[in-house]
Amino acid sequence: MALRRKSDRKRKRPSASSEAISVSEEAVQRAVDEGLLIARFAVVMDVKNHIIVTALRHDEPFDADVTAREVRQSLVRLATEQSDYADRVTDVLRERAARARGSVRHEHDYHPEDLASLDLRHAVYSRVAARLRLLADDVDYVAEIVETARQDAWADLGGAVEMRLDTLPTPPVRDADYARNRARRIRTLIDVDLAALKQQMDDI
Repeated sequence: MALRRKSDRKRKRPSASSEAISVSEEAVQRAVDEGLLIARFAVVMDVKNHIIVTALRHDEPFDADVTAREVRQSLVRLATEQSDYADRVTDVLRERAARARGSVRHEHDYHPEDLASLDLRHAVYSRVAARLRLLADDVDYVAEIVETARQDAWADLGGAVEMRLDTLPTPPVRDADYARNRARRIRTLIDVDLAALKQQMDDI
């Protein structure tokens, strides 16, 4: 049996220096793009739900200016969260990883070999935060999110009513009272479904 050299049996551990390690610009940009997509989705969902709740719970009409302000606030809030994550990577996780020794005890037990990954995370968090702050001041970007959230909200409201209509049996006979009372029945149906949807939103 061939014997391996001692140096082959033991993995070389990276230097425990706390200095930043160079990370791939391509990897950073790819992660930033993904982070911005996730942030946009989160803002659209948050604003869409707020539109529905405002319409059902408070019986208030849609206001594009108010909604745009909410979008900007959501973007700034997410930017602040990303900045906090970046600070934690630098101030806590990276310093802890640089000094760590021994075996890894759990998934968040970072060691020197994790420094490159932590530097990547810091770069991504920092750039996403900066981009979100810029986007919060981008009138066109904010308006696009407002319109997307509005359309999604109306689609959810309309979908709830359509699903209810699809479950109703078709009346075999249409008499004079049917046409006369149709508007009232539809109004009642809509009220019931909107009340049910409102209850769902109250539970969120």
